[in-house]
Amino acid sequence: MKVLRLVLPALLLLGTPSMAVEFKGQNIDGQKLLAKAYYYATGGVYKVQVSFHKKLSTIYFDDGNQTTIQLNQQVITDSNNIEGFGKIRQYPVSSTFSLGLVYDNNWLGRSDSQLQQSNALDGLWKISLE
Repeated sequence: MKVLRLVLPALLLLGTPSMAVEFKGQNIDGQKLLAKAYYYATGGVYKVQVSFHKKLSTIYFDDGNQTTIQLNQQVITDSNNIEGFGKIRQYPVSSTFSLGLVYDNNWLGRSDSQLQQSNALDGLWKISLE
C-alpha cells in the first residue's frame, strides 16, 4: 500500500501531457514559421523564422544566429502580437532564471559611475507570424 502511494503520484505526473503553444486551437510546437521579430531594446525589425516549444520560442535569424525567449502566454490569440522576454545570448532555465554570457569590451576599465543604465525594454520581443 505504501508503494502504491509513492508510485501513483509519479505515474500521474508522467502521464500529464505537457502544454503546447496553441494558435486557433491547433498545436504549433516544433513547426518553423516565417515571422517578423521586433526587438524593443534596439527598435529593430528582423525577418526571421520561429519555432515554439511549450512556453518558449526560438527565433532564427538569416545570418545563422538564434535566441530563445520565454513567451508571455501559451495560447496565441493574435498572430501579430506574440510577446516574450529573452536577451540575446541568454537561455531560459526556468520561468524566473536565464543563463548566458554578457559581452562588454570595457567592463574592467569602467568605474561604477560609468556603468550604463539598463533599458527597461531590454529583452522584450514582439513576434508577428506571416
